[in-house]
Amino acid sequence: MRVLKVAVILVVFASLTVVFAAGIVLVRGVLLQLSGSPVVASSGALSEHDLAQLNAMEPQEQATLLLEKAVNNYRGAREEIARRLDSWKGQIHSTPRLDSLTSTAYFSSDLRVRAATLEIWLVRDNISKTPEAVDELIRDAATTEDRRYFRLSTLGILGNRGIEPRRVFQTLAYYARDPSSTTRAAAINGLGLLGSEDTIPVLLEILHNDPVFNLRDSAACNLADSGMLPRELRHDAVPELIGFLEDRDLDKPTRQEVVLALREITGQNLQDDPVAWRSWSLSQPHQR
Repeated sequence: MRVLKVAVILVVFASLTVVFAAGIVLVRGVLLQLSGSPVVASSGALSEHDLAQLNAMEPQEQATLLLEKAVNNYRGAREEIARRLDSWKGQIHSTPRLDSLTSTAYFSSDLRVRAATLEIWLVRDNISKTPEAVDELIRDAATTEDRRYFRLSTLGILGNRGIEPRRVFQTLAYYARDPSSTTRAAAINGLGLLGSEDTIPVLLEILHNDPVFNLRDSAACNLADSGMLPRELRHDAVPELIGFLEDRDLDKPTRQEVVLALREITGQNLQDDPVAWRSWSLSQPHQR
């Protein structure tokens, strides 16, 4: 009987050990759930090992790895990209991996990561950051429609990187009124890439008036989230967007784009209700 009791105690103890162990795993599982505060996995910075690894790589691999690090917010990654750009000229090209990463990086919530993408695109396409490059792109865009989307988009990138931004804006604003919807699409993309304050009225005009819905949608996206406008500048579009909702003649699909843009810019969810949006706007110090 005593032997049996001992056996039972051992079985119970073993069971409790399993439950206890499972409990620890459960607690860890709770700590690592998708919601809640971030759980640090690493230092979040480029290490000496990373730099040694980079130095042993070809430029194509360097650009790919550093952009991946930048997307994941590793400290020092953007600075390392800037330091190596000149050495990458003529050395990197489009690949599925790099194209996928640049596409992801261009929609980062950090505008600095988006800027790093623009720099890599310029190097990939062998575009010099000079006024002469702007001259050539403007001339070629006027001469032929061939590759106009690339040329107007690249103009926007150069303007964003500080090369002839006023001239770039004037060119893109001109083509935004072109009879060809394909050319207007290129100009809208270029305006989004430029991301300067004076692009906002042009994008608003396109959103309200362009006859092609896809282009109105593109203008709304570049006002709300896409492109290179800093978030504080996007707020400048809010009063006009609310005014669009007060326009009873605005078609339903465009109204929906306006509502989506307002939600994205403001973080508010007031549906298609111009009175509510106007009341909210007036309650905001920066909108008075």
